[in-house]
Amino acid sequence: FNAALIRRRVRDRTLRMEYMKIGRRSQTDICVSYLKDIADPEIVKQIKSSLDKIDTDGLPMAEKTVEEFIAGRHWNPYPLVRYTERPDTATTHLYEGHVIVIVDGSPSVLITPTTFWHHMQHAEEYRQKPFVGAYLRLIRFIAVLASIFLLPLWFLFAEYPDMLPAQLSFIGPNEPGNVPLILQLIIIEVGIDMMRMATIHTPTSLATALGLVAAILIGEVAVEVGLFTNEVILYLAVAAVGTFATPSYEMSLANRIVRIYLLLATAMFGVYGFVIASFLWIIYLTRLKSFHLPYLWPFLPFSARAFRDVLIRSPIPLKRRRPYALHPKDPDR
Repeated sequence: FNAALIRRRVRDRTLRMEYMKIGRRSQTDICVSYLKDIADPEIVKQIKSSLDKIDTDGLPMAEKTVEEFIAGRHWNPYPLVRYTERPDTATTHLYEGHVIVIVDGSPSVLITPTTFWHHMQHAEEYRQKPFVGAYLRLIRFIAVLASIFLLPLWFLFAEYPDMLPAQLSFIGPNEPGNVPLILQLIIIEVGIDMMRMATIHTPTSLATALGLVAAILIGEVAVEVGLFTNEVILYLAVAAVGTFATPSYEMSLANRIVRIYLLLATAMFGVYGFVIASFLWIIYLTRLKSFHLPYLWPFLPFSARAFRDVLIRSPIPLKRRRPYALHPKDPDR
């Protein structure tokens, strides 16, 4: 069904749908899709070679199991491939020179290779006029940055109020509270994850009620008994909104882990901990590659035109070149 949805949108003679079976016992059908006149043959060869090397009984989690075999870096929290259930998103990536992996029995497909910025984009930006889409993308970037840096920065300023100018002296808790600040942040981070998991396993008709009870009653009572301060709940709520505004669920979870890592580094080493931990995080992302595609491209290595298209949702008629980092055989759209 997924292959048919793509064929309806890409009626090109060079569209390739190459099938194979993976799993000694399951014999699961897998389809590798790409445009022969556009996709880099080396990327196609590498992906097909990685799929051929999969030796397992079956693929119980479909494309997620495939990703763990072909992407490598098993302890890396950041997604090196992109998932989508939208045929329009999949075909857009095909036209750019990406390779699509379709697994039988799964509603989503796997897009390779991808960068950090692919996980920051959403089809909603292209369903609106370019100016509105550019605004939505800017808000999304601000939300993602807030989900990573807001809590560590607030904790840093709360612990070192002398760093703040007089105009921002209101930042930080007015009362120290009964529980150390870093412990409050860790407890509430764990609590947010517990609430999210509880919502997943709660019947849909009760999920909204559960969220309201947790947000109002538990939060208010926790402040009254002295477990949390009001500022902790405020800034955690903003960071959580930024997490949920991240288009890629896998990316949002990875950013949440980075947020906790920055919090712990800041709590242990102060300003130096925050600066060094942030620098090491950027270095780590710089060293990541998805099928030889640098994860932070076009920011590192820098490409002005490509990075402009990342930051600003450009009008479709002005996007006349395919991403050169994918080495497309036909760079002109």
